[in-house]
Amino acid sequence: MIFVSKDRKYKFQEDDICIVAYPKSGNNFLLFLVATLLYKKKLDWATKGMMIQNIDSEPIVGLPSPHLVWSHHGYDPTYPKVIYLVRDPRDIVISYYHHFQKYFGDTRSFNDFFDAFMEGSIGPGFWDKNIESWLDNQKNVNNGFLLIKYEDLLENTFKEAQRIIKFLNLNRTNKEINEAVKWASFDNMKELEKKQHEHLNGRSPLVNPNIPFVREGRSNSWKSVLSQTQQIQINEKFYKTLKRLGYDI
Repeated sequence: MIFVSKDRKYKFQEDDICIVAYPKSGNNFLLFLVATLLYKKKLDWATKGMMIQNIDSEPIVGLPSPHLVWSHHGYDPTYPKVIYLVRDPRDIVISYYHHFQKYFGDTRSFNDFFDAFMEGSIGPGFWDKNIESWLDNQKNVNNGFLLIKYEDLLENTFKEAQRIIKFLNLNRTNKEINEAVKWASFDNMKELEKKQHEHLNGRSPLVNPNIPFVREGRSNSWKSVLSQTQQIQINEKFYKTLKRLGYDI
């Protein structure tokens, strides 16, 4: 059972750690990893809502300390310490399309969804605006800012876990890191989804339980999904930010 505070809005604590990313950037991959490293306790779909605070949800009573808070918002000077996760938008749009199909009964074709994404009409708006707001203000985050690329996290999770540990001033053994890496893997999250699917599907009549929440988790799937026209369009639209983050165009 999740206990929520009578206060409707969460108020940051000085030692809070904020996991921030545009939707479908591999947020849960990172949350599982960070939570396991931080608390030495294995987060799963059943306990996520009791261990991690959604910035847009009512405050949860009894969160472990320091609090882990996740958000999709643009830059906010009140966020005390931030791990910001970025992912190639060409892969995000594909993952987001399936997310809308699963949770909102969206019947649009992929092409129509892609157009809406490019127009900034899919929340929280334009991908590059969200990213740039944090990159431009990373030095203004009081207790530190760490940028993680999803593709690096996927390719060498152990190495990125070491960066996270250093950023959070933790002391973890290689065995503890390896256990966290294994626990946060897509294979494990998929297995957990099979056992705890009710925590991901909820009670909304719009949810399609036949569409998995944890999908492939691969990078560069856009190369075989996006049309040449769509690739050119998204490359031109987000050129500045893609180059700034070192993505190939």
